[in-house]
Amino acid sequence: MAGYQPGVCNIGKNEIRKRYALAAAGFVVSALAACLMLFYGLPRWALLITFIPLVMGFEGFFQGRQKFCAGFAAAGIYDFAGSGGSRNKVADAESHKKDMGKAMQIHMYSIISSIIVVSIIYFLL
Repeated sequence: MAGYQPGVCNIGKNEIRKRYALAAAGFVVSALAACLMLFYGLPRWALLITFIPLVMGFEGFFQGRQKFCAGFAAAGIYDFAGSGGSRNKVADAESHKKDMGKAMQIHMYSIISSIIVVSIIYFLL
């Protein structure tokens, strides 16, 4: 990994692992919620509750896959050690602007992916 690249890469291996753990947690919580709703015979619209953990899961997945943390972008920092003690400040406004564009892209991918998954589950039931 080459290091910080504005709008491309702002986290290292340890932070990437944290993002994948977030993804797993979001997907598991969403799946458990859906199963419980089906088990208890709740109405289909109740599946909307799974939207939030799904977004969390997709956020973690896309951030890990793209080696980019949207939260770090908003804070104007990057971290390749993953310890929290080695976070560095983004040096200039242009780099921060690129980072924010990438963060918005990740947010949009996560929301759209979640809408698609919830819609598929809703219409299959």
